[in-house]
Amino acid sequence: MSIGSDNWKWRYEVDGAFSVSSIKTILCSTGRVRPENVFEWNNWVPKKVCIVAWRAEMERLPTKSALARRNVPVPNQSRVFCGEYVESCDHIFVSCHFAQMVWQNVARWLRIQSIIAFGIQDLLTLHGLSSGSRRKKVIHAIVLVVLWCIWKTRNDIVFRNVVPNYARTLDEIKSMAFLWIKNRSKANSLSWEEWSHFNLGGM
Repeated sequence: MSIGSDNWKWRYEVDGAFSVSSIKTILCSTGRVRPENVFEWNNWVPKKVCIVAWRAEMERLPTKSALARRNVPVPNQSRVFCGEYVESCDHIFVSCHFAQMVWQNVARWLRIQSIIAFGIQDLLTLHGLSSGSRRKKVIHAIVLVVLWCIWKTRNDIVFRNVVPNYARTLDEIKSMAFLWIKNRSKANSLSWEEWSHFNLGGM
């Protein structure tokens, strides 16, 4: 039996001293598997916009079906936009007629082929088909803004009884994306006229 003061020792280091590098070594040695799909963040839009897309991809937004799974009483699980199917993230952002109309209008604005998506992941990787790193980042940012605006429209319908309108949602997408991308990418010479025709010459 030893007499003296007690002290802490980190058993994974010879000298007993704790270090962050030893934690990293332990974590790396456990054979962790990198997930197949890693969410791509974009600093040209606010973090809250990215978070909506990130949660949507994981089916973690408080849709009616998600709330019902958590035993939250939901009187009607039908979709807000059309009322035909159970409301889930894939239905809200991909399958719904309203969402499809929004995406087709966005495709025309971006001058790309019609957007055919089977899930949110298809939308989040859409920018990969474009050429040029700056253009890719712009299209990725716009996709995130579209998801944000569709979710915002859905909430306006649920909580404010707003009637959905394709033209209004598209205008909101264009204006929000313009303000965020222009300021965050420091594209000071980009004009609204250029943006309206998706001419990125000012970037």
